[in-house]
Amino acid sequence: MTETIRPARSRLDSTRLIASDIDGTILSYDDARGGRVTERTVSAFRAAAASGVRVVLVTGRPVRWIRPVADALGDLGTVICSNGAVVYDLAEDRLLRQDPLAPSALFEAKDRLLELDPEAAFSAETLEAFHLEEGFTRDSLFFEEERMRAAGVTSDMLRVGPLDETLGRHDVGVASGPSAGRPAARVVKLLVRTTAMDPDAFLSTVRDHVGHLVTVTHSAPGVSLLELSAPGVDKASALRRMADEAAVGREEVIAFGDMPNDVGMLEWAGTSWAVGSAHPLARDAAGHVAGTCDDDGVAEVLEDLLAGGAGCTEACREDCENRTGAGETRRQRHGATSA
Repeated sequence: MTETIRPARSRLDSTRLIASDIDGTILSYDDARGGRVTERTVSAFRAAAASGVRVVLVTGRPVRWIRPVADALGDLGTVICSNGAVVYDLAEDRLLRQDPLAPSALFEAKDRLLELDPEAAFSAETLEAFHLEEGFTRDSLFFEEERMRAAGVTSDMLRVGPLDETLGRHDVGVASGPSAGRPAARVVKLLVRTTAMDPDAFLSTVRDHVGHLVTVTHSAPGVSLLELSAPGVDKASALRRMADEAAVGREEVIAFGDMPNDVGMLEWAGTSWAVGSAHPLARDAAGHVAGTCDDDGVAEVLEDLLAGGAGCTEACREDCENRTGAGETRRQRHGATSA
């Protein structure tokens, strides 16, 4: 068993930015329906912000679905949404940046995925609307009134039908880019769902088939649902750009996450925690492990940091002991500072 040594200074003293995923990290999947963050988590994030550290939500959610959580945590200002494809200033209600898929890549990826599974169902997200195929609407939150209300989704935001039609595939011509009038030129995220294989196998297979066209990731536990973005667009790239613009070094960034779409962010941040309930890929990518989302694991880490600790909670110590017992340490795998 290794001894945990608490430093004289809190790691928060050298932290300028805290980046956190939402669903499964600070908001349990059971509570996602209503968007309610626990009082403990709200208090911890507000205390961190009050200490002078910038707090940024980095999520796969679209902008319209982030406001209830952001409002609960306080005046956050800029958020990173749609897996890094959208950066938005909530305080000023202003789009700062969007990185849409190229229409040609979007439709080629879609065609290739239909070759893998002819029954695959698709959805596409723009800043203005959700485009959903009939097959995608089954068990979808968009047809549950309570979840639509919590997500800030209204019926006029939905475009139901084949994506080739609602996105105007056959209108794709010479002009392209986010300023073009066609919906196909403004898609920030393409989603695909299958029942033909399990989530991890689906992720690996789709990356092999269309990874040269799009960025492929996964954020829905237990569901074979993948999210596709423009090449090079992910949470890590958006967070890195935000840090660079603020002259914040990666060693001054703390990150929290739980799913494969958080992996790059967890690897890039100077210090990172995956919650105990995280996907194995996220746990492997993070420098440390916190308690589970349902047990307010992120809040527990922040409380310890605010109290002058290193954020090494019981879950973190148990994980370190397990790794040490296996002859492997996170320092060896990531080259990061270990608590």
